[in-house]
Formats: sequence, C-alpha cells, structure tokens
Amino acid sequence: MTQGESMKRVSRRFVALTATIAFVVSWSGAPAGNARTIFGDPQTSQPTIVGAVDPEDQLIEPKVFIGDGGDDVSGTSEFKGMTFGNALTECPQAGLRDTNPRPLDLRKKDAVEKKSEGGGDNRVNQDYSCFPQDETSIDVNPVHPQNIVGGANDYRLGWGTSGFYASTDGGQHWYDGIIPFPSLPSGDNLDGGGDPAIVFDRAGVVYYADINFNRTDDTSGVWVSRSTNGGFTWTRPCVGLQPTPPATESSRCAGAGDPRQPGDGTVDFIQDNDSALNGSVPANDKEYIAAGPRPAGVNATCFGPTTRTPVACNPDVVGVDRLYVTWTIFTATTANIYLSYSDDQARSWSAPRVISGSAPFCAFGATATGCDTNQFSTPTVNPVTGFLFVAFENFNTPDENQYLGVRSYDGGTTIQGPFFITPVFDVNYPRSGSNRVDCTARGQTPRSVLTNSCFRVNAGGNVVADKRGGDFADDLYMVMSDNRNGSRISSNTDIFFFRSTDGGATWIGPSRVNDDPSRPATLANPPTGEGGRDCGRIVGRVCPTAAPNFGNDQWYPWVDVSEKGDINVVFEDRRLDTDSTAGEWPTSRAAPNGRPGNYLVWYFGAQCAIDSTATVSATTTTIPAAAKQCLGSEASVIAQPTVPINPASGAVVPGQNETSFRFGNLQISDTPSNWDYSFRAGIFAGDYSGVAVEKNRAYALWTDARNGRGSGGPTSLQPGRNPICEQSDAFFDSYSAENGASAAKGNADFTDYLVTPCPTDIKDKTQK
Repeated sequence: MTQGESMKRVSRRFVALTATIAFVVSWSGAPAGNARTIFGDPQTSQPTIVGAVDPEDQLIEPKVFIGDGGDDVSGTSEFKGMTFGNALTECPQAGLRDTNPRPLDLRKKDAVEKKSEGGGDNRVNQDYSCFPQDETSIDVNPVHPQNIVGGANDYRLGWGTSGFYASTDGGQHWYDGIIPFPSLPSGDNLDGGGDPAIVFDRAGVVYYADINFNRTDDTSGVWVSRSTNGGFTWTRPCVGLQPTPPATESSRCAGAGDPRQPGDGTVDFIQDNDSALNGSVPANDKEYIAAGPRPAGVNATCFGPTTRTPVACNPDVVGVDRLYVTWTIFTATTANIYLSYSDDQARSWSAPRVISGSAPFCAFGATATGCDTNQFSTPTVNPVTGFLFVAFENFNTPDENQYLGVRSYDGGTTIQGPFFITPVFDVNYPRSGSNRVDCTARGQTPRSVLTNSCFRVNAGGNVVADKRGGDFADDLYMVMSDNRNGSRISSNTDIFFFRSTDGGATWIGPSRVNDDPSRPATLANPPTGEGGRDCGRIVGRVCPTAAPNFGNDQWYPWVDVSEKGDINVVFEDRRLDTDSTAGEWPTSRAAPNGRPGNYLVWYFGAQCAIDSTATVSATTTTIPAAAKQCLGSEASVIAQPTVPINPASGAVVPGQNETSFRFGNLQISDTPSNWDYSFRAGIFAGDYSGVAVEKNRAYALWTDARNGRGSGGPTSLQPGRNPICEQSDAFFDSYSAENGASAAKGNADFTDYLVTPCPTDIKDKTQK
C-alpha cells in the first residue's frame, strides 16, 4: 500500500478493557537535568508512572520495566563496570579451521571437543584468550559475496569490547580483532564497547555500529566505523568538539596532526558530569544500523561535527547509500528511540531526533499517549525505493508489552506512526529475584530467564524489507519471541512471524515459526490444571508444584530475505533435548523451577518462500490468497488499537493453537552447547543473533558455548569474574537460502555436553 491509499480498520481488534486496579511502576535513575548533552536531546518527565490493569486480574507482582537490572538495559551496558579473568593457561578450541600459526598444545582433548570438531560449524573469533564472545551480527558484501563480516561483544581484553571477524573465502577462514576505540577531544579513549551491528552498502563498504563508554563513569556514545577492504581495517571514530567552548566546525578530534575529519563516525555522544558510574546523565544504548538508497527526490546532505547543521558535501565521499542508525537514550524517566543518518559514508551525521512518537495505544508517558519507554529498535531500508521502517518493543502499556513501528518515505525527514504490530506476552517469564531466587544466587539481576537456566532473555527480534521493488515495494517481515505458550513456572518461548504489505501500517500474524510441539498452559488450577500462563502472578491462579512440559524454548530470532523472496529465520533452540536431567546447576532444576529436558542449546533455522503479494490494509476482512504465503492457521489482520492494549490473563491469544506451519525448520549447528558454561556462571550469552542472505545463500552467526566447561557449580564462583573455564564463542555456518535441508545435522548422542568438567590439565598450575 502506498502513502496515498486509505487505511481502514477490520472488525477483529485487541481491545483494552476498562481498568480499576491501579499499579505503580517506578523508574530508577538520577535526574538528567544537569547532564551535559553534546548531541543528544533526551526528554524528561515525572519519575512515577501510574496505570491500570484488567479489573478481572489482581496482580501479585506488577509489571516491571526501566530500572536497575530491568529488562530494558543491554548486557553491554549492564556489565560495563566489570572485569573478567580466569585461571587458564589453555582452553578448548573446537571449531577453529586451519589456524596458522598454531600454539603448542599440552591438553588432552575431551569427548566434547572431539565431537565439536566434526561438521561444518566454524568459529569466527580466532583468539586463544579463553574469554567469551556473544551477541552476534553479520552481513555479506553484495559486490564480492565471498566477503563476510561479523561482529560480537568480545571480552578478550578482560572487559567488553567490539570484536570484528572478516572472511574473504565464504567463511572458511577468518581474520579478527577489536575495532579501534573512539577518541574524545581530551585525547582520552572510550575503551568499553559492544552491541555490534554490521551492514554493507551497495558499493561494498562495510560499517560497524556499536556503543562505547567509559567503564568507570557514565560517558557514552553511539559510533560507526567503516572499512573499505572487506572488514580487515577500520576507521577510528572521533568527537569533533574542543574540551572547552566555543567549539568550531574545524575542531580537531585529538589535537594537531590528527588526519581524521572532525566528528567522523560520531552518531551521538554524552559526557559524564561527575566522573562517577552513577547514572547521573542519560545513557546511549542498543543501537542498530541499516543502509539503502536515498528515496527519489532526496539529495545527499552532510553535517557539521558539533552543531549538526547542514553543510556542503564533499562529492568524493558521498556514499551510494544513506546510512541510518537507531538507538535508545535512557533518561531518569524515558527511553525514547532516536534516529540519525549519514550520506558521506559515516563521516557526518544528522542531529539525533526522537522517532518513537505517541499513539492512543501508549500510556503513562511524558504525555498522556507518549510512546517513550522503548528498546530493541531495528531499522530496515528497501534497496530499490529507499523506504525506511523501524520496529521496536514498547513498554507504555498496563501489562503485556507491545511491538510498534514507524516509517519514512523521505529518508528520515518525515516520520509516520507509530503503528501497532503485536502484543508481547512477556510478564509471565520465570524471573530472577522473584520466583527464581536460584538465579539471583548466581549473580543474575532481576531479569526474565528460562526454565532450567539463568541467562537473561528478551522478546527482541528484527524487521526486514523485501528486497524487490514493484509490487513488493511496501512489503515487510518481522520476527519476535515471547512466552505466551508458557508460564512463570515453566517457560515455552516460541518464535512468531508477522507480515505487512502496506508499508507497515497494517500487519498480519502471528505465525509460529518453530514447528516443534508447543501448547499453552491450561487455565484450570491444580490439581486438575496448570493455572494458565499467569499462574503465580495473578491472584487465584495457582501454580503446580512441579514444572509442566508445555514445549521447548526458542529465542533470539533474526530474519532476512533473499532477492527472490526466500524468508530465512534463525534462532536458539532446545527442542532436541527432551529428557536430560544432568547439569552443573542442580538448584535450577529443582522443583518447581525445572523439569527434564529443555536444557542444551542448538542453533536452528526456518525457511519459507514468498513469490506473491496483495495489499492488506485496515479494511481488509479476508486475507487475499496472494498475501497468505508463510502465514499460519491463526494469522489474521491485526487492528490498530484505539486505547492501550491489556489482554486478559485468561484469554486465549493468537499463536497458542497453531495447526498448520508454513516454515520448514532445519538444524544449523552441528552440536549443542551448555549455556551454563557461557559467561559469568551462565547468566549472559548476548541479547540477539544474526543471519544475512545474499543471492541464494544464508549466512548465520550465533553465540555458542561448546568450548565452555563446568567450573564446579555454585561453590566455586568467583564474584566479579568470569568463572574459570566458562566461555562462549561466535560460530558461523552457511546453507542454501532456498532449501536449507542440506544444512541439517544428525541428532548424535549429546550426553557428554550435559556435564563437561573443566579438565585439570588446562588450568593454571599455580591455581589453588
């Protein structure tokens, strides 16, 4: 559907019920009024938010968002003040291919390392540091498709930084390192980083967006480095501002002799005001990047490094594509999504602007309808028309969260929306600090977790534009995950797919992507039932004494599409572990926290082809056959709410009773891994993963803990450190984007992966 077409409503809609029971959601953080904000424009409001819930539901615990350890802050930011250490002289290296030179090796390979060496999985981080890598992003060079570049949070230096991984032979061999730290006007560096996002433009230049920060105060920024040689060397971003005003457009980044253009790579920068790590100024977080052509009639625009006013572009550095970065700025009371763009290959950036907006289905914001508590934004650009769409998760709701989106047809100058996409059923997760005190004991902050484990999870996914023009110019595809089919006592997270054919104003869904058995919790209370999805959270909804089996968890989805319309989704998956009980953390398995199976992690994919389309708008009551491809049996046209959504706790929600599956599922990783062996006693393994499709190939990059080993359980924790022998790596594989069956692996015996102790012959001999 184009801009000029009218949009009407369908009869089915999500209706927020009249509410009478008030609840209060408080937002921790220091006031932002004294923040020295150089480029950002954070908004503030009152620190207390009052809302209401369904009168039929009396909450035992209110919805939680925004605050110390809340579900909104990225792992990179949450762990930025921590250092990591181990006591290893060697560590497992499964997945490294033909690395040269090779270290001397005194170890004896255990059964897991031997099994993990088989198959086609390839470890992209080439370090031997025994530290973790997680939170992966990947893209493929459209000019030279054998050139693949990835990014991840990389802790090889002993703290979180931004790692890069580059291949020029289709992923068989990799070169890696840490991208340069941004420099400040004072000459100092911002040496903490993460939240990687990789994108190529159509000319084959690759860009790496990330956040960087001081690890000892609240200084932070959003940055973009570029590489013109396939990801082997990168520019170093700089802040074009003198230490003391007045600043001029010709300010050098770090003194005389610096050859860089002032402001090169600096999307946003906020300087701390008191040299303490105390939240006294707003914080930049969770950015992502997209690239695409400038829309018809939109000219390249460049900007001064400090004032961000338009200036004449140097035609020699104007890129073939416009780059868009979206991210979150957290203040004491808001978490808005911001947008900035660049036309000169990331050298200069437009002034950051809020794009999350307001809508009648948002509440409790700075204004009555402000959509100003958000996270997990992802932009996408149609490579033919330059149409921009940004999806993000929103928290301005009485109870369950929601996914929203905004769009622009003029290169980000005018923003339309937000548009409602779907509820996010997130409040019924098992939660550290609540009903999962075992996770609190392991060091997890108040976070949503899964049955049997303590690593944090979220609903975040991404949106991608169809790569064809013409009839497909307004088509979008989005994935996310939530726990609508599980409960706080037994998680069963699933992946859901949504499709829009009118530029994101109207959405069709949900369609469950994972095709393994999954069922919702029955509403009846024990001993005859399971208490519904909100047992233990709603008054009168009693949880059973043992965790039921609703199905296995899938999470961290990502989607991309080929130029022919082959939809490829990737995600972490536990379906192949149905009955295991052994593990390093028996407290997480003890009733009512755990159940057999649903423990080890594989990486999975799913595929479906779309070769037809038809406009579905708000007035569409019957989905045309041409728009039904890849839609499951419960998918329908989703109405735009007129009030904040508030799905009743006992209601049957879409996606709970899927009977037909359009996505063929495939196993990507050769082996499983035990995420209890990942990062600081298994409490963090990143917040997302990645897939990129180029031509007819799909390229997946994921977090994998097969090289981790058990540190001996709770008694051997090293507070504030990465426990000995626990690590994760970034793993890669490629497969046909049309028929991924060739990537499927056999389900070999995985008993050895359940309990893999840290061998004595790889420990530092001086360790006591």
